[in-house]
Amino acid sequence: MPRLLCVVERFTSRLGVSANVPRVTSRRTPQEKQPWKDRPPLVGNIEAAFLRPLYLGESIAPYRPLAPAEAVIPWNAETGVMDAQAADDGGFPRLADWMRQAEALWEGHKQGRVTLSKRNLALIENWDYWGKLSAQFPIAPLRVVYTTSGTLPASAVVRDDQAVVDSSLYWFSPSGVEEARYLTTVFNSETARERIAPLQSRGQWGARHFDKLMLTLPIPRFDGENALHLELAALAADAERVAGEVELPERAGFVKARQIIRAALAADGVAQRIDARVAQLLG
Repeated sequence: MPRLLCVVERFTSRLGVSANVPRVTSRRTPQEKQPWKDRPPLVGNIEAAFLRPLYLGESIAPYRPLAPAEAVIPWNAETGVMDAQAADDGGFPRLADWMRQAEALWEGHKQGRVTLSKRNLALIENWDYWGKLSAQFPIAPLRVVYTTSGTLPASAVVRDDQAVVDSSLYWFSPSGVEEARYLTTVFNSETARERIAPLQSRGQWGARHFDKLMLTLPIPRFDGENALHLELAALAADAERVAGEVELPERAGFVKARQIIRAALAADGVAQRIDARVAQLLG
């Protein structure tokens, strides 16, 4: 954050684009807040190694990842997270140019929209606050993620060892696919949502924001010899199949996509079977 400085879209051209140093610009959305909303987009060529898929809250539907965004992630194994000077020193001039633009905007406008404890941070210190970026490396090939906010929970298994996870999601690297699926049944269930609802903040549209409230539930550690745990993992595999077979309208927003997938899960009956088993699991 702010996404203006790192979330990007690629330019397309009939003349072709460079695969090694593609040209990108800041991705703009109506959800941007001041002071970033009125700032001009960043534009530049970036070494392809520093462009990674980025899973946002909007990238996750129940039991199904949707399309990730793309972001400039200034990290490599030798130096970790790099500012403009470190990128220059490392021999990455295109990344260094981008980071200079981003750092200048951050220094000029950071005072208005960050907490007091973060106002004196440099840009990469903000991006890696409490290790939220560097802790993701090396990236696990299998992760469970769930959304931190919304009126209904959404969780899925992400199978992408190049992608970074945004702060609008919580992530966990499980021991295997069965544990991953087991956890998604809890996080996606209406049973879990009902149990944490009294603890949630409430707004115009009712209860919102899950954050770590999900982790206040008495979720047993996955046991590969427990019949109920294995049954939940198998039900999640069914739910993944149903969710994956849903044809989403072109350009459907993530809210609509989630609604369509939830309807398909309910019509199949797998959502109700999962809720019943999660109720049994949580006691």
